[in-house]
Amino acid sequence: MVRYSGVLVMVTALGSSVPLFAQSLTTPGTSKPIERQVAAAVREAFPKDSKIGYVDLDRVAALSNEGKSATAQLAALRTKKAAEVAERSKQVEALQQKLSAGGAVLNEAAVTRLQREFQRAQLDFQRFNEDAQAELQDRQQQLWRAFTTRLFPVVGQVATERNLWAVLSSETNLLWHLPAIDLSDEIARRLDAAPPQQ
Repeated sequence: MVRYSGVLVMVTALGSSVPLFAQSLTTPGTSKPIERQVAAAVREAFPKDSKIGYVDLDRVAALSNEGKSATAQLAALRTKKAAEVAERSKQVEALQQKLSAGGAVLNEAAVTRLQREFQRAQLDFQRFNEDAQAELQDRQQQLWRAFTTRLFPVVGQVATERNLWAVLSSETNLLWHLPAIDLSDEIARRLDAAPPQQ
């Protein structure tokens, strides 16, 4: 929890992606899904007497330039690491095939040496894979921290301007909310307009 100007801002920084389960129904003659049309119309009419707001952090990340940039950086790193892991995997498979094919032809000392080499390669591959996953998770956390560091003051500013008591995030155990109190689009626009941090 973070406090800004007497306004309680409840936003968790877990960064987990929430699957979208809504169906994409469309209005005849349009290509815009019905729930987006309704949500956009309702969001425009934020209740003046509301004391609570709601922010879908995944949507803010998807709409804002900073969120898009972070997503692109993670995708590039994920692609790079996947290629490196695939290359290491091929090396281990090649050793395994060499061991299988040479078992009947090679002498006992050569087979033993090849088995050790294969076991070392397998262990190295496992460590490399774990390191790659840890690097991805670490980078994701760094990007999420940087994103929320810029996000929280914007949420606090909007909450203060609207005289809200609290702003809930999509990661809280929120069972229902009036779509009109969803500030996600406004937060994404303000985040893009905010000056970069130094």
